[in-house]
Amino acid sequence: MPPHEALVTAVLAWKDPDLAPGDYEQIALHLTGHAHAVAAALPKSDGRGALVELILREADGRLSAPLKGTTPCV
Repeated sequence: MPPHEALVTAVLAWKDPDLAPGDYEQIALHLTGHAHAVAAALPKSDGRGALVELILREADGRLSAPLKGTTPCV
């Protein structure tokens, strides 16, 4: 399975995908990287850009919390 399909399968899984703790950390980093790329593409004067910045700050605070190796942590 290509990496992006595996990522989508793990993130959208209805059941626990039973991944290794390090896999959850990699998923969080991967999704955060994509979110920052989207944020950079939006104009700062646009309301969507401001909302994305707010969401990224919130995510940064949550992702800086200690990992627990669970899907909700991601």
